[in-house]
Amino acid sequence: MQRKGFTLIEILIVISIIAVLLSILLPCLITAKDSALELAAMQVEPDKEQKVFLEIRNLTYRKSTDDIYMIELDSPGNCSISLKKPYPPGMKIIKREGGDYIRWRPKVSDIGVHYVTVVFKGEKISEQQMIVYVFNKKLLDDERKDK
Repeated sequence: MQRKGFTLIEILIVISIIAVLLSILLPCLITAKDSALELAAMQVEPDKEQKVFLEIRNLTYRKSTDDIYMIELDSPGNCSISLKKPYPPGMKIIKREGGDYIRWRPKVSDIGVHYVTVVFKGEKISEQQMIVYVFNKKLLDDERKDK
């Protein structure tokens, strides 16, 4: 007697093996994607007054690699760094090449002024407030024409 097809148990075993392999691979793929986005990011330093200017260039057809910024932090030596709430969604503290950065891809809804407080916890706790300006040149020029 010849069988046609697979039994239910065989199909369930194959599906469970695929699920286990995906659960192992998915975190690695997410990490690789984040690293690739960091390479495409534009590095920005705050000025003396702790102001940062970020521009969203193309409002209609944005790629996933457009307008990603790495805001450099001036950390005082060996300390842990965190962001104090409230801060815009999507901001993430990362360490790269011996430096500390805030990685952020502002959305169109984030256009405006944002106050971000960075907390440095080491031998003593200190805070640094930055002002992040997110703008679009076309919208800014249109607003100036209206005035």
